[in-house]
Amino acid sequence: MKKKYIFLGALVIIIGAAYYLTPSLESIVKTLVNKYGSEITGTEVKLEGFKLSLTNGEGSISGLTVANPQNYKSPYIISLGGVSVKIDLKSLTTDTIIINEIKVDKPVITYEMLSLTQNNIKQLLDNINKNTASAEKSEADAAKAETSDKADKAAGKKVIIKLVSINEGELQAVTPLQSEKSSLDVKLPSIQLKDIGADKKDGESIAGSISKILSKILNTASQTVVKSGLGDLKNVAQESMDSVVGGVKDKVKNLGIFGK
Repeated sequence: MKKKYIFLGALVIIIGAAYYLTPSLESIVKTLVNKYGSEITGTEVKLEGFKLSLTNGEGSISGLTVANPQNYKSPYIISLGGVSVKIDLKSLTTDTIIINEIKVDKPVITYEMLSLTQNNIKQLLDNINKNTASAEKSEADAAKAETSDKADKAAGKKVIIKLVSINEGELQAVTPLQSEKSSLDVKLPSIQLKDIGADKKDGESIAGSISKILSKILNTASQTVVKSGLGDLKNVAQESMDSVVGGVKDKVKNLGIFGK
């Protein structure tokens, strides 16, 4: 009986703590992802919303986008579709949050070239490699600072992510001659990452976790570009020119200059 009451008491504490955390949890998650995601990529990372159920630890993320670096026509390099998460609720009261699964469905990666040697995927990967260490330091400094800001305090927590699965992704090309997405698009292979932070004593930092997930997505996209031939500037330029010529023909037809 004693063990039963101890268990019930612990359960009440965990549930109470979870209820206490939840009202501000959405804003905290949004702040952390937006802040450290943007520091890592050097572009704007924006998370619109996060919701978590206290009954089963299942949640959803909505409106997550990663902006393109400067000088690219399309606004986003990454736009995630539906994102679901499963969190170990008991871990919310500890220094290491256990995320059992992050599942991403139908993300869209936009590939855009400025030249034969310069494209947005390569540039963002370079930014991530250059900025991750400083973002992790920024996170650690925020956690040490004496502040009442809940997001800064949450930055001190680590995470272990048991599984990240990314399915039915699409890689779309933006042609050099127009800002619209072209018909040159291919499917991304399924992506899986396992046990992020599991090899560290207390888990991975939030910045480090974001960096690993984005790097995996972009590296997979880069490999897909090579295998599919999307990196062939001549093919993309030809597709763009065909689109432009087709548009001119349609306009001429609508004007009725040469008949139908």
